[in-house]
Amino acid sequence: MAEFNAPVDIGNRALQHCGAELLNATLGFTENSKRARTVGFAYGKLRRAELERNIWTFATRRAALRAIDVNTMLLTPALWVSSTSYFAGSIVDDGTGTLWVSRIQSNLNNQPNATPTPSTAWEPYFGPLTVSLYDSTQTYYAGELVYTAAGDGTYRVYASLITGNSDNPATGTAWSATTTYRPGQVVTFSSVAYMSLINFNLNQTPTSSPAIWAVGTTYASGARVYDTDNGLIYTSNGNGNVGHDPSTDGGINWTSTGTLCPWTTVFVGGSGSLNWLEIGGAEFPNGVGLATLNIQYPLGSGPSSQSDTRNVYRMPAGFLKEAPQTPKDGSATWMGAPTNSIYNDWEIENHYIVTRCNGVIILRFVADVQDVRKMKSMFCEGLAARIAEEVCEPLTQSGSKLGAITAAYAKAMSEARTVNAIEAGSEEPPLDDYLACRA
Repeated sequence: MAEFNAPVDIGNRALQHCGAELLNATLGFTENSKRARTVGFAYGKLRRAELERNIWTFATRRAALRAIDVNTMLLTPALWVSSTSYFAGSIVDDGTGTLWVSRIQSNLNNQPNATPTPSTAWEPYFGPLTVSLYDSTQTYYAGELVYTAAGDGTYRVYASLITGNSDNPATGTAWSATTTYRPGQVVTFSSVAYMSLINFNLNQTPTSSPAIWAVGTTYASGARVYDTDNGLIYTSNGNGNVGHDPSTDGGINWTSTGTLCPWTTVFVGGSGSLNWLEIGGAEFPNGVGLATLNIQYPLGSGPSSQSDTRNVYRMPAGFLKEAPQTPKDGSATWMGAPTNSIYNDWEIENHYIVTRCNGVIILRFVADVQDVRKMKSMFCEGLAARIAEEVCEPLTQSGSKLGAITAAYAKAMSEARTVNAIEAGSEEPPLDDYLACRA
């Protein structure tokens, strides 16, 4: 296999540096051997250390953070359960503290952190961990989380899909004949909510879609249904048609129209503006909950509604280290005048940013990327050499190999900078007050 696809590929590259026997590609670190135990113990720890060591381009992310206020809640996803069917946008905890967001509807029995490679039905969640009460006077950035409260102890959580979002997340978007919809989008038609089942769903009136076939319903000749097994619409061939599954009937009692059903009224996830994605319901059946954010630290900071204290922003999920916020900003001057960035008064304390800023912070950071398929090959080469440095002596009892392995690590890091796998160049220094006055 030419590329790095799983942790065992990096582990085997490390063993190759040591001149040791490779691990079984299927068993990986679960193989019953000293090699597997030694490399497996080192892998996760050194992966995080190497991610923090540099600004790796594949691991940089951005998240929109809003200052914590008296109504701010903490996102508390539930553990992933194999028997739960998750809808697109559901967020779960894989049991190790890593959060994942569902990419598909009806996401059933797809383990997020499956080995040797994670499921493509999920992607790591690197968004905000704090959720603000929706405020109609605010506009929201893409990725921001809000909740709406009904006043009876229930709530809904939404993620903004666009920047400059002023829509009420709980207000449904009316169906339009000129809009093309994709699967999972929800619209309202005659006060009824419908979810799109197909791609390129254009000018298909929601009420024209038949209901789901039900095993206990008796259908008359000409009745139309759609089967959830394949999404196709079927027409009944006669009266008294009951208990015959259209998808397995073989054309005896049902005739396939060959057309996919475009809309359904049966779905989970709630309805609301198309500019928002609901990521949890009132009972958060799909893995999303909220908890009270009782801040004990930093003392004397926030909330944002107070004007005499500094504000607090919680770091996003998967945060490892701050990346340059405006790389290369100010590298070109205008008419000889200083164009550097202004100072950020951020103090990072206990996974919070403490600052006098009160607006939304778009934080650029290095994320805890675990999917090997998303990593640069040069990072994998460097990580393999770093692991080899640690495991070489315990596995081979040879100190002579360490020099070559250390050189291989240095070479991999150097080449990574050359090919821009590591972000090159530093952030432009903040504007110097003295130079600004003289300019």
